[in-house]
Amino acid sequence: MDTFLQQVVLGLSIASVIALIAIGITLIFGLTGIVNFAQGEMLMIGGYAVWALIVEIGLGAGFGWYFLGLMLAIAVVGLLGLGLERGLFRFTLEEPINGFIVSIGLIFILQHVVAGIWNADAVDIPRPLNVVWDVGDVRVLATRVFVIGTTLALFGATFYGIQRTRWGRALRAIATDRDTASLMGIPVRRYVMGIFIVGSAIAGLGGALLISFFPVSPFVGANFVIKGFAVAIIGGLGNVTGAVLAALFLGLLEAMSQGYFAPAWTNAYAFGLMILILLVRPQGLLRGSAA
Repeated sequence: MDTFLQQVVLGLSIASVIALIAIGITLIFGLTGIVNFAQGEMLMIGGYAVWALIVEIGLGAGFGWYFLGLMLAIAVVGLLGLGLERGLFRFTLEEPINGFIVSIGLIFILQHVVAGIWNADAVDIPRPLNVVWDVGDVRVLATRVFVIGTTLALFGATFYGIQRTRWGRALRAIATDRDTASLMGIPVRRYVMGIFIVGSAIAGLGGALLISFFPVSPFVGANFVIKGFAVAIIGGLGNVTGAVLAALFLGLLEAMSQGYFAPAWTNAYAFGLMILILLVRPQGLLRGSAA
């Protein structure tokens, strides 16, 4: 039972990072039809922003500096998302497949830019929270609880924003019928730009949270974006709630496979499930767009 509880905590923290990258993927897809595979590199850059502030600049350990780095990661990656949307993706909105191809090219460009500036080695930071709670024989790191809590708070804010605000109603209208929404006076291009900023910033937050308990390298984004894409499909592309629930399931599945089964088969479980969903229910478990 102790091993089980320990793996549950591990799984929830992994699920949190996967959920953040999946939310960005599903938001951008829902509004533009573009599957942005460069979200993984946004996550990676968010992790490097925190590392650069705390380690390279040398501000030191401590939760205060880490929180500042987390805010920096959100801002830097959000601005990067703005630049990419204005410079590249806005020219592909009429042909989303071109946006998908552009995003694949960005993967290699961003990876090698970061590797060239620093190096290809993995980097990490001192643990921002040194508190450890002993629950029976289970050791719960405060850092992992912070990661899980932050993800839940962001999901709650995102869900509320989409369902209960004027901004969210406009997003849903654009996702349903972009041309009709434009005729009704909704500034579609401005909302598309905004969703690229928000989606990128969320991925940057994911990287900032990831580096608090896992090393980050220039190539770490590829692994997480594949998992993020898988859970976005399982939950239903364009459905934020589905993405979060699927990420929760996948994170727990990954943790349990590491604790009880063959860890080498972890990715096989995820993609086997994705293939099954595509065959049986292409729109996803919670009815997103047809995958």
